Amino acid sequence: MELEEIKSLWEDMSQKVDQQKVLTDQLIKDMTKERFDTKMRSISIPESITAFICFAAVIYIISNFYSLNMWYLQLTGMIAIITCLVLPVLSLKSIQKMKSVHISKSTFKETVEAYAKEKARFMKIQKISFYASFLVLIALIIVFGKIMKGIDVFTISEKLNWLVPSGIGVLFIFSQWVLKKYKKATNSANDILKELES
Repeated sequence: MELEEIKSLWEDMSQKVDQQKVLTDQLIKDMTKERFDTKMRSISIPESITAFICFAAVIYIISNFYSLNMWYLQLTGMIAIITCLVLPVLSLKSIQKMKSVHISKSTFKETVEAYAKEKARFMKIQKISFYASFLVLIALIIVFGKIMKGIDVFTISEKLNWLVPSGIGVLFIFSQWVLKKYKKATNSANDILKELES
């Protein structure tokens, strides 16, 4: 009788230890997910604000498109509209895919592999956006110059002698800073996921 009681007690304790381990593992995963989500927010919030500004610019250009009365101004306006729509959408979709990595539902290896794939895609989009942003800047200067001031930049080029180079310089510095910040945040999120291995 005593042997059976000891065996039953041992099985009960073993079951409780297993349950405790499952709870601890789940708690670690939940805490990791919270830290991961915080890193993703540090990327998604600035990108959402940028997307909002781009979409506002698109609405403004479309509502004043009649002011672009020459074919080359209309072409520049279309380039500005398309890039201000496509780039933010691609970026936000890429961020959403990074955020949707299932920490609690996947194995460690699957989680890290899925994140690495989406991280590489996001950084590629950011690099494309970096180079495209110079084209967007010039297009917006031309379009807004015509809409807001009635200036046809193609016919009064001297007004751009200082405006475009200084704008490109500021954009270059800002874009490099953003790329470094995003790279740091995505690498940090990757490190958080790798902690699950230990």
